[in-house]
Amino acid sequence: MAQLDTNMRGKKNGHARAALKARANDVLDDFVELRKDVSRLADAANKAARDEVKHAGKRVGSFGKDLRTRASDSAEYAVEQVRTHPAAAIGISLGTGLIAGMLLARR
Repeated sequence: MAQLDTNMRGKKNGHARAALKARANDVLDDFVELRKDVSRLADAANKAARDEVKHAGKRVGSFGKDLRTRASDSAEYAVEQVRTHPAAAIGISLGTGLIAGMLLARR
């Protein structure tokens, strides 16, 4: 009877080991899938960040171009006004110089 009891225990332990091994393999498979998922997520985040940086670069470039255009238009307008009203331009220049000189002399 002791022999029969030992054989039954061995079968139960063998079955438990097989179940444990199967579960361990399932966990390892889950880790492999998790690693793949994390890798895909990192790739997607990297692509999204690159796209956002590219888009931001285009916006900055557009802003710079617009700023240059406005500055150029303002400079052309100033030159046009000086040519149209030379006496007023000289008076404004003299007044600005006088005020700047007085402010700098106070220091």
